[in-house]
Amino acid sequence: MEYNIIVAPDLEVLATEVAGFIPMGWKLKGGILEHMDGYAQQLVRYPGAVARAQRKPAIIKSRRTKWIE
Repeated sequence: MEYNIIVAPDLEVLATEVAGFIPMGWKLKGGILEHMDGYAQQLVRYPGAVARAQRKPAIIKSRRTKWIE
């Protein structure tokens, strides 16, 4: 099992960074952590997810996100 932590100065940048890891088999773990330098999100990937991501090329779609203010 692999772990990864993404750190960004604001929520919009964090969402963009995390979205790049999802097609590679990463999944969100826990909630968003707020700290002095911005925000962080932990990701986890299991060994089987790596093999599945390499077999099937991910179709990258542009997604629109709606932020709640």
